[in-house]
Amino acid sequence: MAEEKDSTENSEVAIPPKRSFLRFIVLGVAIMVLGVGGFAGWTHFVKGNKKETRTSKSPSRTKKKEMRVALPLESFIVNLMDKSGLGKRYLKVTIVLEIDAEEDKKMVERHEAQLKDAILLLLSSQLFNEISTVEGKLELKQALLSRINQVLGGGAVHRIYFTEFVVQ
Repeated sequence: MAEEKDSTENSEVAIPPKRSFLRFIVLGVAIMVLGVGGFAGWTHFVKGNKKETRTSKSPSRTKKKEMRVALPLESFIVNLMDKSGLGKRYLKVTIVLEIDAEEDKKMVERHEAQLKDAILLLLSSQLFNEISTVEGKLELKQALLSRINQVLGGGAVHRIYFTEFVVQ
């Protein structure tokens, strides 16, 4: 019997470490649950508000893009500059301007002669080697865009599109 008593005393001594270990596990799980809940709440409420403000700005941006109009210009046929003396090369290009609604369209129509003059001078000053590559065409677009906006006196034209580009 004395041996049974000693074994029960040893088992009682072993129980307190299990309880303290169980307390640490419960405390750790509670901290993890609170952390996950806090993170979920933060992403839902704080980041959710930022997403809503971004989406509220998006319709105004899309409205501005929807209001833009494509205004085609007549085809331009010019002689390219020829420094090599190998022969004459011609460029035929059709340009479409992307502008805002009616007020910019009226401005383009009022300055049509100045625009044609500026475009013709710029196109005829180009070399075949300059515009035969994609990079050259992109540079030509940027030069045309800046020249046209300079004639119109502001940023009326947003983009330029080549709908026809033939070099002979």
